[in-house]
Amino acid sequence: MVLADRGVSQLMNDFQVEEIPQIPIRKRLRPCCAFGSDIQAKVGPIPVPFYRIPNLLGSDELGKHSYDSGILEARYGEGRRVGASEERNGLVYTCRGGFIDTAHVRDYVDWTAFVATRIAATFEKGGTIELGEEGGAKRLVVRPLDPDVIERIGWRRLAAWLSRWSGFQLSVWHEIATWYGWAAVPGFSERASSFSPEDLYSNLIGAKLTMAIIHRRAARTEKLYNASVAAWMEEVLEHLGAVPASVGRDAAAAVDGLWWDSNARVPDNRLVLRRNFDVGERIEPWLVPDALAPPSLRAACGGTPAPLGLSNPSQREEVDFGRWVTLEIEVGEELAAHAPFAEIGPIVTHEEFPQLIEAIRSEARDELGPHVDRRD
Repeated sequence: MVLADRGVSQLMNDFQVEEIPQIPIRKRLRPCCAFGSDIQAKVGPIPVPFYRIPNLLGSDELGKHSYDSGILEARYGEGRRVGASEERNGLVYTCRGGFIDTAHVRDYVDWTAFVATRIAATFEKGGTIELGEEGGAKRLVVRPLDPDVIERIGWRRLAAWLSRWSGFQLSVWHEIATWYGWAAVPGFSERASSFSPEDLYSNLIGAKLTMAIIHRRAARTEKLYNASVAAWMEEVLEHLGAVPASVGRDAAAAVDGLWWDSNARVPDNRLVLRRNFDVGERIEPWLVPDALAPPSLRAACGGTPAPLGLSNPSQREEVDFGRWVTLEIEVGEELAAHAPFAEIGPIVTHEEFPQLIEAIRSEARDELGPHVDRRD
């Protein structure tokens, strides 16, 4: 299965350097799915009447995948323009993976695909991969790998490991940046979706899927790539035990008042009451607690299913990924004004992420309660 590390590495064994496509950098921004069902909204202090965001979908409702899709396009200094998409994104509840945010899965399939093509062409000599703006200028600094390591491990496996790891680090930065005020749409806070219960698990699924797509030479054309992502997403959701949208809504209702508050309105930070800060070596999904599971969910999942944790290693076979690749952010003024960044300085790397996450955890406990980082 592609979600297993062994499978990802094996898929790269017969891949040739010259076959790697030059995928363009992502510029569009997929709207993020705030956690909950039939979510209400407000503009400033004014509630928006008769407006609700349904959010919960079945796995058969996701539409087509489009690389670099989204309703907005970041022009990096040239403004933004509205774009069209055939995708439909939302939350899909799965028996073994909990809630899956399909926008996050798609985002990090696309980001990891882009990073994979650049790392594979860069790591032997080293270089810098520019990644655009998100709370600051992002870049990956790739150091030349030791030739002995390349010979021992093989460049294909190294490219797979480093790309997946880098894609996940990018996703962690997104969660950090949105907590501290960065937003795709200026003035519309995304803090309520920062470190949401389903985010990190969904992000890692996306990062893991990319290697299978590249191995099967399914990124040679945009059409082929998009079809392959859609097919892999369908297979993964089936493997995790996706339930119909109606059952997903029951699952969301079961944790109303625990994980989220249906009386809150986006972008109120108290919409999401629990946050998942687990960025360790293994990412466990948050399943609806057994004591709260509604009958429809028990019937769909056949009782009490076992969660499917995903490995998230930072090193393999004595290769420390962070030693060879550094995610570096030159923090913008808005984020730099917050205390943790003042302590770290104007340049943040993935090595400071644990420090930033602990600062966020502390702030979240003050705002949302002492059990903010607990599933039940």
